[in-house]
Amino acid sequence: MRRLRTCAYALAILATTGAGLSAQRIAPTTEFRADALGAAPYSLQLGAGVNLGAGYYQRVELDAGAGAARRAGALVGTGRVDALMRLLLDPFGQRRWALSLAGGVSARYEAGDKVRPYLAAAVDLEGPLRRGVRMAYQLGVGGGLRFGVVLRRTNSLWR
Repeated sequence: MRRLRTCAYALAILATTGAGLSAQRIAPTTEFRADALGAAPYSLQLGAGVNLGAGYYQRVELDAGAGAARRAGALVGTGRVDALMRLLLDPFGQRRWALSLAGGVSARYEAGDKVRPYLAAAVDLEGPLRRGVRMAYQLGVGGGLRFGVVLRRTNSLWR
């Protein structure tokens, strides 16, 4: 119960921090991702999401993914939703590659089990803009170790 309350507080902070989204006029970006999630049973998931501008240096990242995990010799369905606040260290794209730090909440589900909320943290390494797409690599924790490859679609030079 305490973990659920902590996640609810974190989600409330994300919601209130993103209240000025329209004031900054930073265009939302869509993303498509492939993730490997632990702890056992490990799962592989495909997902999609959106990044909303919450200021020059912040993005609210909302993602959902679905996939499969092997449990007791059988494949079972898995899913997750994430709400993260990313702090960009190079929001104006002055460097070819840039880091961002993220924190927020994640909810994971495995068939036959209940939804489990987690606090999540991640580091992104985002590459240069090529044909309207930026590739990023994400390493983090939140219910176990996670690694993701992300394709973010954007028409902006902003990250």
